[in-house]
Amino acid sequence: MTWWNPFNKKEDQPQTAAPPELPKELADSSLTKGMMAKFYRMWKNPAFLNQLRTLSAHMAKDGVNIKDMAAVKAWLEKNKDAIEAGKFKELPPGSEKQETFVKTGPDVGRNDPCPCGSGKKYKKCCGTKS
Repeated sequence: MTWWNPFNKKEDQPQTAAPPELPKELADSSLTKGMMAKFYRMWKNPAFLNQLRTLSAHMAKDGVNIKDMAAVKAWLEKNKDAIEAGKFKELPPGSEKQETFVKTGPDVGRNDPCPCGSGKKYKKCCGTKS
């Protein structure tokens, strides 16, 4: 698996399948120049998304607010050599994968008896609360 390195020049990066074209509304936008253009082209690539999750987990471990762009840029610059060396390929110790939410309660239709035991239909009892 090839990791995307934001510090590599375009000619240094390994060539894979041709990136998808940008939508017309984004093609001429100033936001899609540079790093944003690369993100928009690669955001459906599972390996790229896994790398983003891994880097964000390392940032969270170091106490970086990922919503603060200046803090993210500072962290990336500080860890530039480690990213280029490939030291952030795995999740940091102590960070676990998020579990998928599994619904354990019963599926209740609008006209089924209410599970609270009132004897009313769900739509007339607890269904009005949601």
